[in-house]
Amino acid sequence: MGGFVSGAQFGTKVGLRVAIFTGLTVGFPFIVYGLVLATNARAIGGASGALAVVAGIFLKPLIILGFLLSLIGPCWSRMRSLGLPAIWGLLVPFFFLMDGMFLLVAGAHWGVGFSLGILYVNAPLFAMTALAMLIALGFASPPSHDIGSGEALRRLGWICAILAILLIVIALMTSGARWWVMATITLKSQGGQPLLLPFRLGHWAAVLKPVVCIAFCAFIAAMALISRRQGSGDRPGGSATSQAPAPPVASGVAFGRR
Repeated sequence: MGGFVSGAQFGTKVGLRVAIFTGLTVGFPFIVYGLVLATNARAIGGASGALAVVAGIFLKPLIILGFLLSLIGPCWSRMRSLGLPAIWGLLVPFFFLMDGMFLLVAGAHWGVGFSLGILYVNAPLFAMTALAMLIALGFASPPSHDIGSGEALRRLGWICAILAILLIVIALMTSGARWWVMATITLKSQGGQPLLLPFRLGHWAAVLKPVVCIAFCAFIAAMALISRRQGSGDRPGGSATSQAPAPPVASGVAFGRR
């Protein structure tokens, strides 16, 4: 998925994608209004609201999906450029996806959430964590090849990896809590024995979610800062000092002689 990607190139690519997605989210009511005018839905009673709900249910997921897919390439290439496992770049679209309910109802007609049974949405902590990852990826520098300079980065990398795995588990458990609640209600209505253990685990996962998100963002920020100090100046190889050109040597000319 491409060669070396500098921080400036990465920031330009993902910044453009985030800006387009934010613009489409904020401007989605105007998109729906344009559809209402184009289809002349106002001439039929209740058709405008129905069209707004249909657009939110079918068009908004396509916008979200396109945004998530567009992030895979830049994040994958940037991870490789930083000397990190490229697969960790998939964390960014994954975290955005875990706040998909929030992204779906944001800017959409109120009937979208009502039709899908979304009565409330939590704060988009995973989406904010993904944004923090994008900023850290753009600010970080590739590691230098100086011996002993990357020990702190390696330790922070292991901590970030552990926190990332914990966040993945928490994300899956919290996003699945709604389905466990629905399954429990269904079992109770049918006289069955509800499974309370997954629901309790989901509750504790929701309690730990903000703590782990804050810790993960703090460690990736520290990792980006240290890499900036010890790194190669965002060049594909070597340190910034080792890559500096040697001063020109005058040959055959002696200054100061008379």
